[in-house]
Amino acid sequence: MARSGTIISVCDDVGVLRDALVQGPVCDPLGARTQSAGREVEKAARQHRRLVRALETAGVTVRHLDALLHSALGFADARDWILERRLAEVETETSAAGGIIFWLSEQPADALTRFLMEGMQLADLPAGLRGPAHDATDGAGWLISPLADAMHPRSRLRVIDGGVLLSQPEQRQSRAAAITAATVLNFAPLFDQSRFEFWLTADGADRSSPPVAGNDIAMPSEGVCVGAITRNTSVQALSLLAASLFRQNRVSSMFWLDLTGTGCECLDDCFLPLSRDCLLVDTALLETASAFGVRANHRGAVLGIEPCGSSFVQELARRMEATELHLIDIRQHPGPVADALAMLAPIVLSPGRIIAFEEQEAGFRVLEQHGVEIVSCFPGAALSPRGKGPRGLLAALHAV
Repeated sequence: MARSGTIISVCDDVGVLRDALVQGPVCDPLGARTQSAGREVEKAARQHRRLVRALETAGVTVRHLDALLHSALGFADARDWILERRLAEVETETSAAGGIIFWLSEQPADALTRFLMEGMQLADLPAGLRGPAHDATDGAGWLISPLADAMHPRSRLRVIDGGVLLSQPEQRQSRAAAITAATVLNFAPLFDQSRFEFWLTADGADRSSPPVAGNDIAMPSEGVCVGAITRNTSVQALSLLAASLFRQNRVSSMFWLDLTGTGCECLDDCFLPLSRDCLLVDTALLETASAFGVRANHRGAVLGIEPCGSSFVQELARRMEATELHLIDIRQHPGPVADALAMLAPIVLSPGRIIAFEEQEAGFRVLEQHGVEIVSCFPGAALSPRGKGPRGLLAALHAV
């Protein structure tokens, strides 16, 4: 039977990027917002528009989270679904919760989208819904907290083959981003008839799911998955993911890297596929990390987790069936070049073709010597206060 609906499928991290999700620094679901958002935000918005143009010029279909959320909120069941879960994130008087949800569900879709993306203070509620406790504090505080770091969807949404992994943070952190992304994927008309599933949970927003982050997962080639144990991704989450991937024959090989004692924040910071046989790596850090191979039995169930017998890179090359892996080792270059490569974090458009920020120009010559083409580069400092490249600003939805 022919596949219908928008395709959600990413077989590996270096395929030809066809469809992607982004979110600018300003919530503008209808593309008509005109008021000034401040000098720094406007600068970030200009840089983000350049990113979108670069993607579209490269043939990528670009989706915007706020526009997709707006389309989903055209349906009453989507409004109820997200409001019940987002309001459960904050302390609300039980007697008033039903009335607040009803009032919010009656708001225009563009206003409700902004509330869910940019937040809504208690003072914005009608007086009759605030309650005595809220009135005593002059309505100070958030009823709906702003969506944290919405511009960086990669860590929160990761497509693996035909499934979507939504980031589930530690219990003390807000789950608003996972709830919002799940609402879009479950209810936005764009994804009607799309055939995909949620890894780990049934709907992508299950409160019981263990912590996992999208930038701790890599797919260097089709059928090969690498996961990292970090403060944002637990062993339990990787175990559940491995069981699902093996059971449904989504991968043939899986590795785990324990980065908890290395000082590395996420897998993307030390292991990044750029083409079918070229990896940007921090070899010294990878050699420090404990590496494990994950095996499945003939029925797809996980059979064993064993330390890699040789180096992780050697084991990876064997599983990828690569005669030779070309490594761009961050530590093997002088200071400014190493710093640029460490912060590169590019978007891979297709094997060996990337989008990068001008701030990492010192590393471009090394990349070109390894056959990597910088298709587009532009300033990105306003989009990435920590100096990282554009990789986190995009979640791939379809790559072949």
